Amino acid sequence: MKVINNKLTHKFTEYPDFGVLKGVKVFITGTNIAGPFAGCLMAEMGAKVLQAEAPNIACQTRGTLAWAQNHRNEFSITLNTATPRGKKIFLKCIEWADIWIEAGRPGSYEKRGLSDEVCWKHNKALTIVHVSGYGQFGPAKNKASYDVSGQAMGGYMYLNGVSPTSGPLKVNPYLSDFVTAYNVCMVSLAGYINAQHTGEGDSCDVAQYDTMFRLLDNYPANWFNKGYPKQGDPVPYRTGNKSDQAACFSFYDTKEGNAMFVAIVGQGPVERGYPIIGMPKPGTGDVPLKCTGFPLFDPRGKRAEELCTKFCAEHTCDELEEIFTKAGIPCQRCYGPADIEKDPQYAARENIVEWEDQCFGPMKGIGVTNIFKKNPSQIYAAAPCFGEHNREVLTEFGYSEEEIEDMYKKGEMATWTPKDTAINKNYVEWRFFWDPERQAKRIGMDYPPKR
Repeated sequence: MKVINNKLTHKFTEYPDFGVLKGVKVFITGTNIAGPFAGCLMAEMGAKVLQAEAPNIACQTRGTLAWAQNHRNEFSITLNTATPRGKKIFLKCIEWADIWIEAGRPGSYEKRGLSDEVCWKHNKALTIVHVSGYGQFGPAKNKASYDVSGQAMGGYMYLNGVSPTSGPLKVNPYLSDFVTAYNVCMVSLAGYINAQHTGEGDSCDVAQYDTMFRLLDNYPANWFNKGYPKQGDPVPYRTGNKSDQAACFSFYDTKEGNAMFVAIVGQGPVERGYPIIGMPKPGTGDVPLKCTGFPLFDPRGKRAEELCTKFCAEHTCDELEEIFTKAGIPCQRCYGPADIEKDPQYAARENIVEWEDQCFGPMKGIGVTNIFKKNPSQIYAAAPCFGEHNREVLTEFGYSEEEIEDMYKKGEMATWTPKDTAINKNYVEWRFFWDPERQAKRIGMDYPPKR
C-alpha cells in the first residue's frame, strides 16, 4: 500500500501543474455523484476543479468517507445564484472555467437568467454539460431521480435477477450515478477538445437513464426485432450469476463453496478448455473443429455447462486458477475485501493508498486509476471542507474583504471547519469515525459529544 504525502489544504492560486489535464479548469454546480464524480476523475488527472454548493444545503455525500475519497484535489465554494451577488459570482466562475458541469433540475439555471446563451456571452468557448435523471426535455424531465431511477428506467434492472421468475435487481453501489459520471467526464472533454479547434463551446444533455440504456448492448436490438416477454411472463435474462446465453461463461461454485468466474468461449479457450472439463476436443466427437462455444439451448451447450459445473465443484479456487490460467482460459474468483487487501496485483498497481484527510485523519481507500506513463495522475490534496476556498476564490475574482464579510453576514456564504463538519454531519452518532475518541479529539471535538 502506498502512503500519499498529500496536503491537507491547498491554495486556489498555487495548484501545481501535473497530469494530462494540467491547465484545464472545471466548474461544477451540483451535488451527490452523477455530476460531481466526473470532477474527481479530472482532478486526479491534473484539472483544476472548483465545486460550488448552496450555502445552506451541503452535498449529501459531504462528510462521509465517500466525500473524503471522491473529492480529493478539488476546491470548494458556496454560492447562491438566487441573489444578485450570487449570480455575479457565478458568471465570474463561468468566465474562469473551460468546462461547466451542472446537475440541477432541468431549466433551473435558465429560469434565473443563466441560460447557455448567457454563459456563452461571458465565455464563448465554454463547454457546458447538463446532468439529470431524465434529460432536459421530454415528459419525464421534471421527475426527481436517484441512482436506482436510472437503473430502473434504463432497463438495466430488468435484465438482472436471481431467476427468470424473480423480480428485477439493482446493482450496487450506485451504478447509474458512477457510470453517468464517467459519461459526463467523456463528453466534457470531447466538448473541450472541440472548443480548442473551433473557438466555440457546446452544450451536452446527459441523462442517467439514457446512459444506462446505452449500456444494454444487443438486448434492445433483440427485443425490438425479435420480441420480448409480455408483462408477467418469465424474463429469461434473469439468471443470477449464470450466463443467459453462452455455455461455460458463468460463475461456478468451487469445492470450498466460493464463486469462480470461468469463460471457456472463443476458439482458443474452447480448444484448450473442453478437454480439461471432459468435453470432446474440437474436431472430434460432436464438437466441430473451429468451435467457439455453444449457446445454452444447444444440447452440446447444456452438456458443456454441466461438465464445467461439475469440474469446478470438484476443485478449489486455487486449483482452478492454476489449471485455467496455465491453459490461457479467463478465470477469476469473486474477491471480497480481504482478497483485495492482500492481492499482489492490487499492491503492484497501488490501487489501495493511504492519505491524510482533514476530518478523518489518516485513512485508506482507492488510489488513482488509468496509469499515464509521461504525465501521471496524483492525489495532491485532501477533499475540501464546505466553502473552504470562498475567500481565496473571491479575492482572486476581485472582491474586497469587506464585500466577502458582508456576504457571510447575510448568509450568502458559509464555511465549515473539520469540527463543524463532524458536528453537522453527526460523525460520532452515525459512526463515521472508526476510532471515535482519537479522531474527535484530533479536530478539537468533545468526546463523547456534549448534549
